[in-house]
This record gives sequence, structure tokens and C-alpha cells, in this order.
Amino acid sequence: MWRNPTPKKSYDVIIIGGGGHGLGTAYYLAKEFGIRNVAVIEKGWLGGGNTARNTTIVRSNYLWDEAAALFEHSVKLWEGLTQELNYNVMFSQRGVLNRTHPAGHA
Repeated sequence: MWRNPTPKKSYDVIIIGGGGHGLGTAYYLAKEFGIRNVAVIEKGWLGGGNTARNTTIVRSNYLWDEAAALFEHSVKLWEGLTQELNYNVMFSQRGVLNRTHPAGHA
């Protein structure tokens, strides 16, 4: 599925890391800005790491309003990605419950 081309002499953008963030960056550079002369450098395999496992979490640091807004935007992008790519990215939203208890009480 993935090409293994001979490297070019130059690129407009070089992205280090071919996981979710790196591939997402390459995709949106092409989609939104038409930048297609991009090299994604990955020591393992493209889409590996957290993106390749069912433990991937799209989450936010809610300490800042700006971070929460970025999270909401990211979730919206994920929600439509399967249809946009015509490829099942297997995005499935789940809830999280964090339970705490006083120190010394198990």
C-alpha cells in the first residue's frame, strides 16, 4: 500500500515521524495548502505507534480555552475523515470515567 520511493534532492517540507501527527500534518498541508512535495521520515512504519493500536486517544488539556477549542476542532476532523478518505480509519468515540478516592483508601 505504501510507496518506498528513492529520496528526492529537495522537499518543500520534511516531517519527522510518520505517526498520527506527522501523517495528519502531511495530509492537511496537501489538502489545505496544496503542498505536495513532502517527505515523511519514519524509523518504523507509517501510521505505527499509537495510531496503529486501539489505545489511541484524541484528548484535550482543558486547562486553557484555546486547548479545548483545538480539541473540539480535531474531533470534528476525525469524525469526517473516513468519508473524506473513503477509507475506514476506525474512529470510534468512547467515554472516559476517572474515579478518584482519598489517599490511603483503596
